[in-house]
Order: sequence, then structure tokens, then C-alpha cells
Amino acid sequence: MKHRILLADDHALFRHALRLSLETLPEVTIVAEARDGESVIEAARQTKPDVICLDITMPGPSCTETIEQLLAIDPSPKIIAMSAYGDLFLVARMIKAGAVGYVTKMDIASQLPAAIHSVSQNRIYFSADLGISDVAELASYAPPD
Repeated sequence: MKHRILLADDHALFRHALRLSLETLPEVTIVAEARDGESVIEAARQTKPDVICLDITMPGPSCTETIEQLLAIDPSPKIIAMSAYGDLFLVARMIKAGAVGYVTKMDIASQLPAAIHSVSQNRIYFSADLGISDVAELASYAPPD
């Protein structure tokens, strides 16, 4: 089964490199790319991806707002937050907003395919360098409502 992927990052060169890396995987099809919060929401509406790989620091609405809007439109895509930062407060905010994976860009070429596979099987995924084994460990970092 092919996983339909939407890539969202404001850096075109990074997005292109990520696309080239993922397109080598037989189980992955890139259905769209986006450069900011508004365009990822529109691309998701048009293409109905299975997985959205979302940079957390793009222009437009905040990443948490973008995640909430995406899931309000269609709750079925699995969202993987991507960031250069491994701050556990950020990770907790993304998971609380509705992301089911968090991948640091430090080792994204090897981590993102594993994350896509994991979230496609309804499992949460955290980059190994975060040192988190499950969501319960994040509870103390979650911001209050």
C-alpha cells in the first residue's frame, strides 16, 4: 500500500531534498508540497494525504493552529511534526495539538521513513535522539489548557 505524503516546509531546498529522499521508497508517493501554513491547509484539502510532514516554524498560522485546522477539516491524516529543535516542550505542544509523530531534522533522512511507517500503522513516533519512549513521558511537559 502506498502512503500519500504531503511535505510542508518553508525552505524549498530542504523540501526538495526530502522529496528526493522519500521518492526512492516504493511505498511512498508525494502528492503535494507546501511552503506555509495556509498552503498546507489548501494542499491537504485538495490532495487528501495519508501523512502530512509538517515543519513547525513556517510562516502563517502557528504550527499548533495549523495542525488543529488540518484535523478539523479531515481527522484522518497522520501528522508528523518536523523541527531542528528537540525541546520536549515543543514536542508536547505538537502532540497535544494532534500530531502523532515528531522528527528532528538532525537525522531526518533515516528517521522520516520510519516515522511514516509507524504513524501509518497508528503508532506514535518520536525521533530516537529525543529519548522518549512513549507519550506518558511527555505529560509533565504539556502546557495547561
